[in-house]
Amino acid sequence: MSIDLSQFHQVFYEESFEGLDVMEAALMELDLNNIDDETINAIFRSAHSIKGGSATFGFSSVSEFTHDLETILDQVRSGKRQFRDSDINICLKSVDCMREMLQLLQAGEDGHTKNSAELKDCFARMLAGEQAELSQAELSQAELSQAELSQAEPLQADLPQIDVPTAAPETTEALSQEAPANVAAEDGVESIWRINFEPSEDILRTGNDVARMFRELAELGQLLSIETQSNLPPFNVLDAEKCYLSWTILFACKKDKCFIEEVFEWVADESNLEVTPAASAQEWHICFVPGENILRSGNEPSRLLNVLSEFGKLHVRVNDKNLPAIRLMDHESCYLSWDIYLHAEQALTEEAIREVFEWVLDESQLSVSRLASASSANEITAVSEVPQAEVAEPADVVPLGSVQNTSQEQQITTPETVQEKPKSKTAVQKKNTETGSIRVGIDKVDNLINMVGELVITQSMLGQLGTEFDVERIPKLMEGLGQLEQNTRELQESVMRIRMLPISFAFSRFPRMVRDLGQSLGKELQLVMIGEQTELDKTVMEKIGDPLVHLVRNAVDHGIEQPEEREASGKPRSGTITLNAYHQGGNVVIEISDDGKGLDKQRIVEKALEKGLITKAEVELLTDEHAFDLIFQPGFSTAQEVSDVSGRGVGMDVVRRNIQALNGTVEINSQKDQGSKITIRLPLTLAILDGQLVRVGTNTYIFPLVSIVESLQYRKELISSVAGGCNVFKLRDDYVPIIELHKIFSVQADSDYLDQALMVVVESDGEKVGIVVDELLAQQQVVIKSLEQNYKRVEGISGATILGDGTVALILDTVGMVKLAGDKFGMANQLAHLKNDDHQNLSSQLTG
Repeated sequence: MSIDLSQFHQVFYEESFEGLDVMEAALMELDLNNIDDETINAIFRSAHSIKGGSATFGFSSVSEFTHDLETILDQVRSGKRQFRDSDINICLKSVDCMREMLQLLQAGEDGHTKNSAELKDCFARMLAGEQAELSQAELSQAELSQAELSQAEPLQADLPQIDVPTAAPETTEALSQEAPANVAAEDGVESIWRINFEPSEDILRTGNDVARMFRELAELGQLLSIETQSNLPPFNVLDAEKCYLSWTILFACKKDKCFIEEVFEWVADESNLEVTPAASAQEWHICFVPGENILRSGNEPSRLLNVLSEFGKLHVRVNDKNLPAIRLMDHESCYLSWDIYLHAEQALTEEAIREVFEWVLDESQLSVSRLASASSANEITAVSEVPQAEVAEPADVVPLGSVQNTSQEQQITTPETVQEKPKSKTAVQKKNTETGSIRVGIDKVDNLINMVGELVITQSMLGQLGTEFDVERIPKLMEGLGQLEQNTRELQESVMRIRMLPISFAFSRFPRMVRDLGQSLGKELQLVMIGEQTELDKTVMEKIGDPLVHLVRNAVDHGIEQPEEREASGKPRSGTITLNAYHQGGNVVIEISDDGKGLDKQRIVEKALEKGLITKAEVELLTDEHAFDLIFQPGFSTAQEVSDVSGRGVGMDVVRRNIQALNGTVEINSQKDQGSKITIRLPLTLAILDGQLVRVGTNTYIFPLVSIVESLQYRKELISSVAGGCNVFKLRDDYVPIIELHKIFSVQADSDYLDQALMVVVESDGEKVGIVVDELLAQQQVVIKSLEQNYKRVEGISGATILGDGTVALILDTVGMVKLAGDKFGMANQLAHLKNDDHQNLSSQLTG
């Protein structure tokens, strides 16, 4: 029965992308003057894991590419190669190439890329001892065609053949295709290791191939012997997708123990692995055939094995070929015999072993033979006859004479072995000090969030009921509702934290990006990241990545000067870009700042005039804030040259739109020759928001609290009209355009709304707009329900929610509402120019 490995592909991709992130971060941290061994090991382990996983799933393009890179990293960590700056560039480009290959495979395409051929050529030159470097052009664009890539021959390792016992037919078949039996050890082998490998029963279900691990071992050294232990259950409960085998391997190589453990790193967490030196061990073969009446004389074979286990580790094969038919069995007779393989860690004699059996020798058959010494690789040969069951160390020993135990693995223990076993496992297990984490499908989290949303609605409904209940029962009911509200909020916050990720996930791409841009532009740069543990909703995190990339690229290209220019102005040669994230109220604030030359207002104004974004009459009235805001206009760019970094006039308008789509805001502060700071404010989550309920006629609407500046009484004497039919409200020293909500949505307002109305001032696209409503209701937290699954998108509405009384309230999108008002009443031009009119110019337009 074949196993469908495709079900594990997504887990492999996720872990591989995480491994590439680890490699990239570690490469960026490398100090060439003082290379840290642990950093090199971390890079190597990530590459090794990706190679092993890709080989398991048959992604040969990735495994072959990673094999070459792994070889180079192995030479670095063993001290045979010195790392140079050009080597780091090649390794970083290799990370990009592997990421691209994995993305292609994930999309169901061929994993080969043009860049991989160029990089493999670099690897070949490096391994040949030549100096290999990629030019900047080569780093960004490969020159080999796909046809040339297809001619490249895959790496083939010349593996020795391995004689695997018949107890493991699947492994034998996989290995015998590549290897001769009874391999003698090489001359000069430095170490001989004993490897006890007991995989999890579910190892095959996770897509791991045991045969691949044996092949990797064969690449490192000599597989001298492989003993296969079987713990097969009865046929009627046999599961073809489970592994019931374990192995004991004698292995000779010139590598350290850590190299051997890394072969099994992909499965270390779900397997038992012991790697111990075999140089001083003794191997004994004991054949014990007790007399049929041994149990009647009071002797217990399990006691003999207990004593024998004190000499070392036992591997026991139980022979039950003499079992008679059930109707002929005598429960006081012993029908079993044992083949015992003893691995003694201390010097042992045949006489010492025979003394263990001296009380039963008269009625039993015993043979004891010393196997080849493990002290020299040349004395070790493959084991010709291999035991079938390994003895583990349980706390209780079951009598071996019992018929019920004849098909089970017999288990021997001593207090010493029980205490020692965990020590051997800790060598390959990861430290438990790290915080555990699990992967949760986003659909499951979304369902849970929806359930919590319903709970919020229920709480709101009960609150409404409490205000209408009998007077005598209200205090008790309200007390319970208060507790329910507290519990609901705590549950909601806990559930929302499931979706929260530290913003370091978004920041992690920038050290590499800033380094590459600095090299490309010839600038010396320093990146400072603050508040990396600030948490943000996963959905917001995914959508904020591209705007941040554009802002950082702009800071590098437009903000930071050339080193010589900075020195001439009294600044350090190295420019500093700072990313800072922190919580403020219910928002996350992200700041991107630099100590460069700042924004040039005059140059911005000239470009705006050139593109017709403003008129000459408006130039003198432009404040710094309004001038800087022009860079968010579509097609605006002050770059004199078009490059790979910037200058095409596409980006800042998209940045603002993307941030506004997340219910966020963006603003710029800049001082000439001192630098610039761009501040982004985002909601913590898109699922639940704090809202202000308002009434218009009989309808209820909700404003996001984050967009409200203030609310005030509507006063007719402060209302004026300008050309085009747009009303404005005098708010202190400013004039604010007015939108009457009942006209936008064509609903009936209160008959006396002009006398009793209120106005909510909101911030929209950098502008203040007053929205007239009949009444301000309560502020409360509401659950956002999307309408687009059942209705087409309506401008000015971002969603809906269910209130406590069961009615539906629409959640207003202030940005879309201003646009809708402009379409209806021709306000677009008025709003565009109103910000540039001073009070005198505006007064001349007023008609009443």
